[in-house]
Amino acid sequence: MIEQLTQKLINTCLIELPKKISIIEKQAASQCLIDSLACAFSAYKQPAIEILMNAYLENSPNSGSSIIGYSQFARTDDAALINGSMVSLQLFDDNQAQMRGHPSGPLLPAVLAVAEEVNASIDQALTAFVIGYELECRIGMLLNPAHYELGWHATATQGTFAATIACAHLLNLNASQTQHALGIAASMASGVRRNFGTMTMSFHSGLAASNGVKAARLAKRGFTADTHIFDGPMNIGQVFSKEWSDTALWSDLDKWGEPFVIIHPGQTFKLYPCGRPPLFAIDCVVELQKKHQLKLNDIKKITCDVSYMYPRTLIHSRPINGLQAKTSLEYCIASALLDKRPSLASFSDEAVKRPEIAKLIDLIEVRVPPHLSEEVESVRKAPFEQPVTLTIENKAKKIFIETTAFHKGSPENPASQSDLDQKFNDCLSPWVSQARIPQILELCKNTSTPMKVLMRKLCI
Repeated sequence: MIEQLTQKLINTCLIELPKKISIIEKQAASQCLIDSLACAFSAYKQPAIEILMNAYLENSPNSGSSIIGYSQFARTDDAALINGSMVSLQLFDDNQAQMRGHPSGPLLPAVLAVAEEVNASIDQALTAFVIGYELECRIGMLLNPAHYELGWHATATQGTFAATIACAHLLNLNASQTQHALGIAASMASGVRRNFGTMTMSFHSGLAASNGVKAARLAKRGFTADTHIFDGPMNIGQVFSKEWSDTALWSDLDKWGEPFVIIHPGQTFKLYPCGRPPLFAIDCVVELQKKHQLKLNDIKKITCDVSYMYPRTLIHSRPINGLQAKTSLEYCIASALLDKRPSLASFSDEAVKRPEIAKLIDLIEVRVPPHLSEEVESVRKAPFEQPVTLTIENKAKKIFIETTAFHKGSPENPASQSDLDQKFNDCLSPWVSQARIPQILELCKNTSTPMKVLMRKLCI
């Protein structure tokens, strides 16, 4: 029956999962919606977004789907592309450890754009979001770690399929159309980690969202593709990962939604605008400063012990701009020491060039101790879920050590509602009045609201 694997996946996503989704999953999805809107506003008017606006909205239509914060409309797929790039640009967007990536960036913008197009409610959009979230995370568990290690950006590849299945749900595609949509998406799914630290890193989310919209809309109109993209020789899993198993997916499908991944293990929301791996080290710095009030001029050496995937992923040891700094472990440690609490301002191009930062980076050594090496099977399966230890030695040879097992914002150490409210306010307040911010929050939580009403409310 394995040759029917794609059909079973579609049946699971479009028939079985919607029956299992409750208010609990929708509330979790609503948190992702609110957090992602905050992240999008943090990217408003940034150079990368302005370039995309100029490139894709040269002849802006009078109707269509909305760009977050902007008054212009765009074609549905172009709106998904720009909004996806906005959500992910500052690397402030949510994370899911088992997926090995950022679930909302490539998924939610596709849902927003299509929900607005078909006049769906927020409630209907949240259902589609939960379905897509389940697919991208569950598929990620089977593709990784090999998929990520090969250099693929899981956010982009897995996110493309998530966006496609969510759009298929919102557009009421039948099983046959959805098979074609996933086949189309398979030839669109891409994104390599070599582009980390550039504008193209966030563009991955935009492309995934846009391609999900395109794949579903093309399939609805009769465009064809291979209808068994998860089955047999050269299936997408085999292409993406040497560890892929058709039989593993077949048996795993019966477990989807029991519980939903969005509930368990659950989401990770970031409190600092950088990649997830550096968050462990930032928390170490925050705790050391709280306990010892370290004087920066007295620091002699800083050592950070991490798993083997850190040096392979955080490739910009000496960043030259803000985008590189977000994927630099050394910069994140240095900025946490200098700025106390790294903020959006900490990752500006000007902030990266501070001489104090260069001096601190000179003191930092990143190490992979034997117990965190690739040879340890448990570490290889979950390299970004390992504790990070920061050791600081001062000029008087006094040693200060801090280990973070679960960074703040992770399911095991969740951010408080106050933390998330502060993040939302911080991201919106440069552009939106203090009177309007709670109005937007309230509208997000009123799930009977049509999506197009919410999207127009976001215009600055």
